[in-house]
Amino acid sequence: MNTEAVMTEELKNLVDSELKVFIWQLSKGVKPGIEPIPKADLQNLTREDVVDCMVKHYCDDAGKIAVQALRNMKQNNLAKQLELKLPKVQQPVQVEERNAPVSMRSVQVEERKLQSIQPDWCSPDRITPCSQQFKDRILKEEKNEVYEPTSRSQWKGSALLITNFKFEKIKDRKGAEIDEANMERLLEALGYSVEMHTNLSGEAIKRAVKKFSKRYEHRDADSTFVVIMSHGARIDNKDAILGVNFHKTDNPNDIFFVEEIFSNLNSVNCPALINKPKVILIQACRGDFRRGGEEGGVDVKGGGFQPDAAFESDAMFEADAYIHKEKDFACFMSALPNVKAFRDPYHGSYFINYIVDTFSTSAHKCHIFDLFTKITSRMVNDPEFKDTKQKIVPCIDRTSLEKRFYLFPGL
Repeated sequence: MNTEAVMTEELKNLVDSELKVFIWQLSKGVKPGIEPIPKADLQNLTREDVVDCMVKHYCDDAGKIAVQALRNMKQNNLAKQLELKLPKVQQPVQVEERNAPVSMRSVQVEERKLQSIQPDWCSPDRITPCSQQFKDRILKEEKNEVYEPTSRSQWKGSALLITNFKFEKIKDRKGAEIDEANMERLLEALGYSVEMHTNLSGEAIKRAVKKFSKRYEHRDADSTFVVIMSHGARIDNKDAILGVNFHKTDNPNDIFFVEEIFSNLNSVNCPALINKPKVILIQACRGDFRRGGEEGGVDVKGGGFQPDAAFESDAMFEADAYIHKEKDFACFMSALPNVKAFRDPYHGSYFINYIVDTFSTSAHKCHIFDLFTKITSRMVNDPEFKDTKQKIVPCIDRTSLEKRFYLFPGL
């Protein structure tokens, strides 16, 4: 069964009046950024014709757009059924082909190699899949030390992707649209259905994160990703994402605090993700709100340091009847606190490019911390920043994974 057959099967669960509403959704554009189908192309169509028309206009994204249209209609059960079935037909992996790369449909920017990464780096268009033998061995030999997938399909879960690049009162983030496209394709290739938002205010980001935490699909998911890319700052000693209407004096409250991702996805507010990995990726500056960010480099001229005294916690006991309020998070940020993050206006952010490249080539054999370490090492040794005060160092922050988390791409 192919994508078209799966979509047609689900549309047969709509009565004629509901099908008209579905077609109306397509004529209006399912969500911002998706081009509507001309009304003339949608007249007097059977369910099979509607699916053919969607594939003609949206190609590989037709299934994902159908899911969104069903959600807009409050047909959540049908949307969930279709979303769960799509990965099985969109990314078929046969035994003899398991080592073939999984396509990422990566955006082609320019033919020249990216100067912002290693000289031999090119934007990957495929992700290396995991072999069934490797997955079986890891789950057998490290059974109690790894997060075991609960889903039998290639669908891993849902991902939230928020990108701000167009701002009203401060500089636009040129090149961020490249980050958005490449990150969407990476997440899809890893097996996640991606909910995308662009150019949101701080309050709109807050609503999107809260709504995402309530998604029914989390109950059947193995894990989740939340990726936010925008201007950022340290405000009151907390990491803040700047909304598109932010201005230091005119509108300083258009912000979203990163800590709210944790509070929305914790065990209290998102019980569907208890004991499941929750990966947070933040591409944003972390410079001081008033003084601006540091370049990241210092001139070392000797001297020593005194480490802080060790401390103990009195809260050493936890009754068995309780669960951890916050656990199983992995947060990876593009810069250290009070340091700027850097972006190439033509090719996107250094942090995101390194994530895309490293996940594409190593996620089939490395767990998430190994991937983070590889990315950190590559960024620290980036030749473009070798002899300058500007330095790029990502930061693992507020992380509470109790086991190793493998993504097992392609399986």
